[in-house]
Amino acid sequence: MIGLISLLKEIQGNPKAIFMAGPAGSGKSYISKQLVPSNFNTINVDDTYEELLKSSGIGMKLANMSPDELKKSGELMGQARRATDSKYQDATKDLKNLLIDSVGGSSKVLLAKKQELEKLGYDTFMLMTYVSPLTSLERNKTRDRSLLPSVVIRSWRDVNKNIDTYKQSFGNNFTLLNLDPKDANKDFDENFIYKTYVEPLGKIGKEKSPEEKAKSKAEAEQIYSDIKNLIQKLPESDTVEQAKLKITNFINK
Repeated sequence: MIGLISLLKEIQGNPKAIFMAGPAGSGKSYISKQLVPSNFNTINVDDTYEELLKSSGIGMKLANMSPDELKKSGELMGQARRATDSKYQDATKDLKNLLIDSVGGSSKVLLAKKQELEKLGYDTFMLMTYVSPLTSLERNKTRDRSLLPSVVIRSWRDVNKNIDTYKQSFGNNFTLLNLDPKDANKDFDENFIYKTYVEPLGKIGKEKSPEEKAKSKAEAEQIYSDIKNLIQKLPESDTVEQAKLKITNFINK
């Protein structure tokens, strides 16, 4: 079996895996359709999760869910993860080209997956997308499966603090696209965000204890501080044409 796999690699070249990373509403799905060949096998837990949410009847607006529906949605996410992992295992067994679409908030998890694929003989690449926090929040509101603002803000912080780590790990096989609209508001005012995105939703989930409220407040303040530091220095990015050339060269090498 090992000999056959080695022979296939020599004939066809190494299989390719392109990782997607970026916060909610940053245009990952939109740009991947432009830059990644359609014959790549997409691995995205959200695709399966959304289908399960639709078929369950509880809908996809997390902010509108009751505590029982939120619990059910968590169970469905677990089911979606198992199904997606099975799809991933089948695809890698056959050395198929992959598009792994995720937020990328945990560099430890993503880079472990990168290492795993490279041991199987894959060449790896990262296509990362960036938008400002307010763009992420505003686009999230219009999505079929909108997330809670607190989730959007946390994931924005988590993925964007990894930019330098991913850039160093992928080296030349890395591209970052800034997909912010030209008129995007690049500021970050927590009071404005609370009044605009959080307060209108009212209470979500069960009532928190004083200790839980204090912990949540401290976590939020840390996230806000991290985001303010991150937006002070806009990351260097490629044009769409530059990204397309990088990906084309990666696939053809």
